Amino acid sequence: MNKETYLRFLRAYLTNRMPVSEVEDIMNYYTEYFEDAGEGGEQAVMAELGSPEKLAQQILRERREEGLSSVAEPEHSYSQEYAEPGYAPVGRSGMSKWVFTLLLVVAAIFAGPSLLAVVFGLGLSGLLCVFIGLRITIGGIRGMSLAGMLFQSGGGLITVAVGILLLLGAVLAAWLTVRLIRWFRDTYVERSAEYEEGY
Repeated sequence: MNKETYLRFLRAYLTNRMPVSEVEDIMNYYTEYFEDAGEGGEQAVMAELGSPEKLAQQILRERREEGLSSVAEPEHSYSQEYAEPGYAPVGRSGMSKWVFTLLLVVAAIFAGPSLLAVVFGLGLSGLLCVFIGLRITIGGIRGMSLAGMLFQSGGGLITVAVGILLLLGAVLAAWLTVRLIRWFRDTYVERSAEYEEGY
């Protein structure tokens, strides 16, 4: 877990438990605390502070002991909601690995064939254009007038260039797909896994 994720969880645990201005003061304090430790000290600071949930509970407990009133509690009790292991604020924690796997399977069933058609279509079209362009270019060199030879060779080279662009498009589409899957996994699944490990 990095400091951004830690601070995001801390904010989620404090939100609606105390006034917004105090939440902002606390978040500013702990942001500066992390910045003072530097990038190499993030893990040490997180180990010192404990999980974001425990830190939030400590802050709220100290607040109650000082006699400060908190924002009205929701109808259900705080302890019931936060006592469950693996609790994470809705919309902030990510998703479990099985949900990610399910979404990946559904995407593979529906979007997979379309994506394969785009990648292979671009790739095969590119190869054909390169092959045909080379044949036209080589054919233009034989037994024609200079103007005809230049015209035919130019058309062949343009076809080769189009083929290369199509091949690059196929590679780019495949690369973007892999990057999108990795981003989705890193953004949603890894955060959830980090939270389940104790932060």
